[in-house]
Amino acid sequence: MQSGGIRDNYRLDDDDHYAKTTLLCLENTHNMLGGVTLPASYIDQVGNLAHEELGIKVHIDGARLMNSVAKQNISPSELIAGADS
Repeated sequence: MQSGGIRDNYRLDDDDHYAKTTLLCLENTHNMLGGVTLPASYIDQVGNLAHEELGIKVHIDGARLMNSVAKQNISPSELIAGADS
C-alpha cells in the first residue's frame, strides 16, 4: 500500500463508529502477494510516515522475515530499522 492509502485508512478518535488507529502492521514477505518482499526503503518510508505524521507505531510480522533478509541480502536490523517491533 502506498503512503496515500495508509493516510486514507488512518482513523482519528473522533468517530464512535471506528476505532482509533494506533498501530500499523506490515507482513514481510507478503503471503497474499505470493511471497513478495518489502524492501527496507519501503519500511523506512512507512515508518517515517507512521512516526512523524500519524504518531503511531509500526509492527512487522516476523514469521517470514528471514526469507526477506535472505532474498535482499541485508541484515535483519537494516530491514526493520523503520519499525518498533
